[in-house]
Amino acid sequence: MARLAILLLTATWLIIRRSSGSEGTCNETTKIRITHPDILRFLTPEQLETGRALPSSPPMGMSMFHLSRLARDEIQVAKKLKELEALLHRVTHVLKRYSMSWSELSEADVGTEGWAEHPLHAYALTKHVALGWPDVEEALSLLQGKTTVVDDLLKRRNTTGVPTAEDLTSVAGGLARVHDFYSLDLNAISQAHLRSRLSPLPVPAKIMPSVWDLYRIGKEAIRINIWSSGVDFLRTALDRYNATLSRPSCVSSSDHTSPMCSSFDMKGHPFDKRDEMSRLPDEFKKAVKMHDQVLERKGFRTKNHSTHQKPLDKHLARKRKYHKKQETIVGEVGTHTEGQVQYVRLCRGEDLRATNATSDLYCRYLSNGSPLYIIGPLKMEVHSLSPYIVTIEGVVTSSEAKAFKQTASVLLEKSSTFRYNGESEVSYQRTSSTAWLYEHNSKYLPLLTGRIEGLTGMNCQQYVAAETYQVVNYGVGGHYTVHHDATASSLPFNRMATFLIYLTDVQQGGATVFPWLGFGVRPRQGMGLLWYNLSPAGERDDRLEHAACPVLFGDKWIINKWITYGGQFTRIPCTTSEEDYVKQPLA
Repeated sequence: MARLAILLLTATWLIIRRSSGSEGTCNETTKIRITHPDILRFLTPEQLETGRALPSSPPMGMSMFHLSRLARDEIQVAKKLKELEALLHRVTHVLKRYSMSWSELSEADVGTEGWAEHPLHAYALTKHVALGWPDVEEALSLLQGKTTVVDDLLKRRNTTGVPTAEDLTSVAGGLARVHDFYSLDLNAISQAHLRSRLSPLPVPAKIMPSVWDLYRIGKEAIRINIWSSGVDFLRTALDRYNATLSRPSCVSSSDHTSPMCSSFDMKGHPFDKRDEMSRLPDEFKKAVKMHDQVLERKGFRTKNHSTHQKPLDKHLARKRKYHKKQETIVGEVGTHTEGQVQYVRLCRGEDLRATNATSDLYCRYLSNGSPLYIIGPLKMEVHSLSPYIVTIEGVVTSSEAKAFKQTASVLLEKSSTFRYNGESEVSYQRTSSTAWLYEHNSKYLPLLTGRIEGLTGMNCQQYVAAETYQVVNYGVGGHYTVHHDATASSLPFNRMATFLIYLTDVQQGGATVFPWLGFGVRPRQGMGLLWYNLSPAGERDDRLEHAACPVLFGDKWIINKWITYGGQFTRIPCTTSEEDYVKQPLA
């Protein structure tokens, strides 16, 4: 039997070779009825010798010995088939759960353009893959090599990539952050509506977060020290959990995960770890206690943490220090804590400037003496005279913005921040993805450089007078806390000016704010935002610390051009006065 099998396999390969007419892969396979003499004709003497060396196997029905041996062999085969059956059942079970999870997204019109821009949609999509795909991978790996489809699926992680548990916590942390900044209505979120301080009108989602989702977001908020959001999400999860348990169908069942508790909250997600919910009441109590301790010890907001402004404990909340009125600082630099507080207020849409500080601001059409803009000047708006900050409309077209995003998308990596020693590090103070583009990466980038030079009158040539272009894309709750663009580099290479261009509109959130100047700028596709980090004397202006507000709803892309000090000696007059600031373009 074994000898015949080898002969058949060898002969089949030879017949396929002959039907193809070449030594390579055949285009079609010719099916031929093979008898034993036909096989022997194609075998070489060496192959025949190999066949002869195998044990003899006469017809099974003629030998009880061989029948007995077949029985013993079949026992092993049946055992392997049983194992395979169990394996396939396990794989099928995992795939059914993954399909159930996908059905929820499919019913929510996941393919609609801009669908993932809604943070609840983005969370649900990330959760679906991050929780489910590891189980699918593990199941399919057991079938690896058996089909091309399985092999291709198992390559997914190394080709297109899949979100990990870390990615899921990142999205959960983003939702915690937008609640911290924009005070989301968590009851509305429980009903699949996004409503915040930014807009009284709810933005509906097509997926309702479960108790497990609220619990997971609350735990992640606490892990990254957003205690206010952690307590709020855990409280909402606990209220939903208790309300569900009080339903008659659950009260009558000793197993709260049984089919009798058929609500969505009790079903949760197919890959949720339901046993964790038993810890929710204790975790909430612990979070409330820790929240008040952090508030007492550190205050309610720094770069690294946030709490509610008052303790949750009623007795602690009576303390006089929690009832002091907050001062607003505009035009000068305060403490880090004051900067964080004003950062949040600006993100919520407040304007902290007095009326007399805005009365001299103006808009006008800009040509800056450039031949490019004499016929078609661009609209310029002055947001601050000292220091000088302006926005310019129409710096890039929609087609250019699309090209920049497309070029950068394959180069995006997790954003990092500069430390005081000049090294970079990944930090929760900045949550976004960054790509660096050289001018040869896109035919539009040299044109944009010339355009910025014409608008500002500065030298913006790569390497000589400016850094390479930086493209940034923000995710759910993506932000960059209060920082300054001037680096610790030597003066010739320090960032004298920032020219930031918005490549997309953002429906809610995502503003660029200046805490010490008391105002912010909302993203608008094609608009450029220009300010000067250094004076002509090379002195850093700390009032130009700025921040990117968390994105609540939408997709935010920007492209930055940092113009360095050393390339401007022939463009900007030198001065020894620290009070002189660059004010161009003026007209």
